[in-house]
Amino acid sequence: MNFKGVRYPIILAVLALVLAVLFGGRWLYESQTMDRPLEQAIRSVPGVSDVRVVQRGDTVEVRVKAGDAGKLEEFVAQLWRAIDANERTRRVELRLSDSRVQALEDAYYSFHFSLQEAMATGLFSELPARLAEAAKPDVVGRSRIYVGTDYVYVQLHQGDAALYEIVPRSAAASGSATAGATPTVPRLVTVAPWGD
Repeated sequence: MNFKGVRYPIILAVLALVLAVLFGGRWLYESQTMDRPLEQAIRSVPGVSDVRVVQRGDTVEVRVKAGDAGKLEEFVAQLWRAIDANERTRRVELRLSDSRVQALEDAYYSFHFSLQEAMATGLFSELPARLAEAAKPDVVGRSRIYVGTDYVYVQLHQGDAALYEIVPRSAAASGSATAGATPTVPRLVTVAPWGD
């Protein structure tokens, strides 16, 4: 069917403009009413150097660049409290970035075999001694391990550099629960480089 006098380019331009306004308005609304308060709440947590809130489909990824986190497990708990106070409708993944250097990565690599063995056997009592062996005082200024209910938290510090590892103790905590299983931990915490 051909309609005489209908200006298709004008109709298409108006349609594109309406769609741009609708999607732009939605983005602006989410940014101002949801993402910005969440970002500000996380910035108020001591030890946070920088924050980015990124929407990925139906999941909000909260990227936190950590400075000196003090006790890593308490730092992560404070981040989740800030998230819970500001985000109730969307699924949230927390992604930490640290300031690791090669010497800290090498120390963690030496230690991670003991950590994986403890995770497999459930015997965590030897971990502090194993971490002290791997974290030689001339390389690592301070080290700390905490075994929580859902995660094992490892911290290594060398001057201003810090390595933080958060290792899930179960498949549910890692987000890899089998099909049909209800995860006991609805939160995902990962450690990744800041720039990704």
